[in-house]
Order: sequence, then structure tokens, then C-alpha cells
Amino acid sequence: MFNAKIVKTYPPEGGLQLYRVESATSFICSRCHERKTSKLIATNNNDADQLLCNGCYGRLRSDVVSADEAAAPHGAAPQRRPADVRRDQPDGGNVARFKAEEPQGGAPYDINHTGKAVEWKMTVRAEHITGRILPVPEEMTRRLPQRALHVRFWQGGARSRSLWPPHDVHPELQREPTALVDFDWPRPVLPGSRVSVRWDLWTNLRLLFAPLRKPRVVDGLFVRFDYDPRVMTRDVAPSHGRLDQVEEAVLLTLRELGYLDEVGRAFLPDEDLVRDTGERSKPNPPPPGKVRAAIQRLVSAGDLVKDMGSLGSGGILRYPARNGESTVPLLCYVPAMRPARQEDFEAAVGVSARDVSTHRVAGHLMRIGHLDKEASAEAKAAYRRDHTLAGLAGTHDLPPGHTYVREHRRGL
Repeated sequence: MFNAKIVKTYPPEGGLQLYRVESATSFICSRCHERKTSKLIATNNNDADQLLCNGCYGRLRSDVVSADEAAAPHGAAPQRRPADVRRDQPDGGNVARFKAEEPQGGAPYDINHTGKAVEWKMTVRAEHITGRILPVPEEMTRRLPQRALHVRFWQGGARSRSLWPPHDVHPELQREPTALVDFDWPRPVLPGSRVSVRWDLWTNLRLLFAPLRKPRVVDGLFVRFDYDPRVMTRDVAPSHGRLDQVEEAVLLTLRELGYLDEVGRAFLPDEDLVRDTGERSKPNPPPPGKVRAAIQRLVSAGDLVKDMGSLGSGGILRYPARNGESTVPLLCYVPAMRPARQEDFEAAVGVSARDVSTHRVAGHLMRIGHLDKEASAEAKAAYRRDHTLAGLAGTHDLPPGHTYVREHRRGL
């Protein structure tokens, strides 16, 4: 189970068992797949090797209580059942309904107080960039200066240097999450970038990016800094110009709802992908036949691959498939990745890889649906015009949940 002295055992709840251990213990949560350090650890009674963090324990316990209360006859006490057994069967299928946990990373972690500074780490999410916020520890609400914060961006490692011009930010905070507002991220910073932040308790704020030993191109994006592949898969929308709307909806559904592994691959049982694509496309969902045809085209083109996983106790998806568990066919999105070439460096800064102050940014889609925002009429018209001029097949209408950023030049 885990090697720690148990000092308190809580009453079992819905097939889950919560413990308090003597000292904070580091472990990987089997549900959110994040490394946690805590004195509270939960296990699944069906599989004691499945360790759960306190947050996932609370969410699972809440799900069980809500589902059982809804199913119980009026006036009757709901019966407890194992927390992870959630098998809503799709019509005509025998695959467990599955939805992956959202990867964490947006909140500050590894917070350290040195006496003269507060340091923390974080992973940049798409909502940070589009919402112009910088998540900060709760401590900053009590120590913010009255003067502007001087923000600098640095590259760490052996070739430490300033990356982009510094700027000042008015120290204004929002709640939920606690974050600095009106914070402009430089254009080269991508969702998934890992950042180390240091605030010296006065007016200096430094963001440190760790360079990759060998920069790479991931799904057409030039990636220079250390990043979380799972967050990049979740937060960067596909932008293949040749995709029709149904194919785009399929890829978005798989990337946003699928089980993610550590290299950014996303997996969903095939029937789940068909059903979830339709549900996410309401109020005008494509017929299941069109979704299956789109999936087949994506498989034929190599944008999706077929694989096999398995369902563990309680219907938990496993990849790769494990011996002794029932197998389930999966559709898999694999990020296209290759080492960066000289032309990628040059394209990232415009004409030359050396001493060039601006670079070209191609027209691209930006996902905004998860922020409850809609594209402007100008963005819809610009997408329709550029899509038509490019001679691309399919509808010229902007995909739902996206806005369009026209081609422009950007300073580095």
C-alpha cells in the first residue's frame, strides 16, 4: 500500500478508505496522475495499490453521494457503492463511459519562503495567456507592494540571459484563482511551459524558463522551453487547415477528454469518442455515422491511431493493456514531434536566427469556448475570407468555440 506510519484511519466511504500518516509522504495519485506530498492518503478498497490524493478522494466521494441520492427511492437512505464504479453503457456498446481527469498544473506548487523572497513553480495554461493572468501564492495577497511590480523573463541554465524586454505590472489581484491581472505573456510562451517564479517581496518579479537541450517542433509549434506534454495536448487546439468541422470536433474531443500519458498522447475508447463528440457539438451534433466516417479518415491519414487498453477494477482505463483485465479498443492521438531544424529557428524569429527583433505569426485558430467566450463578427469574417482565399475545402465558417487570429508580425 504505502510505507508510512498510519496515525488515524477514517470511516470508509463508498469503497474508499482515508488515512492520516505521521509525516508528509510523496506519492503519485492514481486518478489525477500528479505527484502529491501530504499527510492524507486515500486508497480504493477494490485495489489497495491505487493511492488517491485528498482532492480526488473528496471528488469521488461527492460523486458517489450525489449519484446514490439521485437513485434512491423517495425517503429511502442511499446505499453506498464503490466510488469508481461508474459504467454508463452507451447504446449498442459494452464500453465503460469514461472521462479523464483534467491535468493539474495551473496553480503554484513547490512554494518556498526564503525570508527575502517567495519562490514557486507553475505550468502555463491557455486560460492564463488568454485571460492575461499570473497565478500567485495566497501569501501575495498580504504582502503586495503599493508600487508597480517590475517583471523580467529569464532563460536559466548555463546560458542564463534575459529573454524579452521587462515590463511593469500594477499589483492588482483577483480571487479564484489568486492571480495577478493584466499580465501579458510574451508570444513565444506556449501553454504547457513550465516556469519558476521568484518574488523578492518588494517590486521585482522574475520568471525563469528552462531551455530544452534540443528544441523541437510539436504539432507544428516551435518549442524552446521545458514543458508539460499533457497540458500542451489539452490546451493547444489542432489547426490543420485541411480538416473539416467533424474531424476537428473529433480531434478536440479526444484531446480535451481523453486519458493522457506522460508524453502527451490522448486515449479514448472508440464508442466514447463517438458519443462525446456528438454531446460536445450540441445543439447541432453530427450524426454518429458522420463522426465514425471522420474518425476513419483521421485514422487513414495517420492523425489518429488504433491501440488496445484495458479496464481495471471499477472501470479504470489502463494503457498499455494489463494481463487479466478486459481489453478495450482505443483511439489514440499522438503529438507529431521532431527535432527542430535550422529553418524552424529562422521561422521563429522571422528571417534570421540571429539578432532579429520581429517574427511572423501565421493566421491560426485560438480556442476560447472553455472560457465561455464567443468570437467577434470581425474574427468570423476574417476567418471566412482567409479560408476562402487559401482555397481550402470544407465550410468557411469559424469552428465553434474558437476565434481567429490573423497573420501578423510580433516582436521578440
